[in-house]
Amino acid sequence: MRISAFLFIMMLILFNNIKGEMGMFLPELFKVEDFNALIDFLRKNPFATVISSKDDMPYATQVPVMVDVVDEEVVLSFHLARPNPQNKTLEHSKNVLIQFTGAHGYVSSSWYEQEEVSTWNYQAAQLTGECVVLNEDELMEDLKRLTDHYETGDNARTFDTLSEDVLKQAKGIIGYKVKVREACLKYKLSQNRSDKDYKNIVLNLRESDNQDDNRLAAEMEKLRD
Repeated sequence: MRISAFLFIMMLILFNNIKGEMGMFLPELFKVEDFNALIDFLRKNPFATVISSKDDMPYATQVPVMVDVVDEEVVLSFHLARPNPQNKTLEHSKNVLIQFTGAHGYVSSSWYEQEEVSTWNYQAAQLTGECVVLNEDELMEDLKRLTDHYETGDNARTFDTLSEDVLKQAKGIIGYKVKVREACLKYKLSQNRSDKDYKNIVLNLRESDNQDDNRLAAEMEKLRD
């Protein structure tokens, strides 16, 4: 799909505003600087890890994350069970890290033309920002979007069909949103290998019985046709 020059420039500005020097080890060869690629990656890999800390104690929880672009800002939203001890670190946190993981898998050095070390290929994104608690209306709206996004088909249990008793269970969770300040997207997919090695890696991953390997092969094929 073609986009206007103005829209393209605005997307570049937006990406440059949120990308930054984070804690992720990010060699230039593996860095992805494409705003659309970032958003697409986040939405295709929504089960992320929320990481925070308090008094030198780290906390992490895996949660489904909704991804929005609002007024030229990337906004992530999620919820935790109210008894989760991580809640005490999030309410006024200026620095929350959210880690998204995509395709990944082991790459054997036996697939190379010459002897080398084996490695692990992967896709990952790290985003940081300030965390804000959702009010009751915002939480219910976020739950509606989350539910309706994943409930499909003739027997879909959409949010509007839920009973009052079920909806009352929302009192047992706390919702959050994070306005992203910095974002890094990394594709470590053997970009440093020769075409022959690259093709052989893809071939072995594609022929694997492991679905994760197959997914990794598909992502590598997109990168180098």
